[in-house]
Amino acid sequence: MKAWWLVLLSGCAASMTVTRTVPSALRNDTVIAVAASGPYAMELVAGVRSKLAPRVKVEACVLGCPAVGLYASLSLTPGPQDGRIDRTCQAEVYTGESWLTPKTKRGALTVPVRDLEPCITAITTLLVEPSKETLRLRLDVTGPLAHPAELISAGRLDEARVELEALTASMSEPTGAWYDLGVLHEARGELDEARRCYAEASRRSPAPWMKVALELN
Repeated sequence: MKAWWLVLLSGCAASMTVTRTVPSALRNDTVIAVAASGPYAMELVAGVRSKLAPRVKVEACVLGCPAVGLYASLSLTPGPQDGRIDRTCQAEVYTGESWLTPKTKRGALTVPVRDLEPCITAITTLLVEPSKETLRLRLDVTGPLAHPAELISAGRLDEARVELEALTASMSEPTGAWYDLGVLHEARGELDEARRCYAEASRRSPAPWMKVALELN
């Protein structure tokens, strides 16, 4: 089955900030649907297609794009008449089940350029190279999880870990204990442990707001 991409160019709860590396999702069977706008729309599509071939297939579309696609735009300010003014290259990359309802934003860029080639290069880099994203993940603070969440917010991660591990070992461990422990491990860069804890939380039917963390690659 081919993988499709969609790329668009143009409270009070305790939380923890984590930084993730988002790998490129381009595989040999990936098809990118490209919808370009601006005065260089056709050149953008052709340039991205040329740089990615033969690794992936690039198809142009307007409406009714495949499940995942690319929308690229190169806007000129104030216009092509004055080469001394930087133009703005913009791109956003999404995955999803339809053009109108993208599921996940994979990356974005807005860079000043003087001509078309740097824009095409920047878009291609966005597609093929891993990127970093910073997330602020909500912690479950219900019931017995309130105190560990306070410790995490205060940066007392070792103490919080001890309390959360005790909760996960109890006979009636809350789903949120596994989730919060996963967030703690991810914040410390312990991704294997984070995945294990998120998997346990997912198995125990997590709350909808946990979804972002549970999608750790």
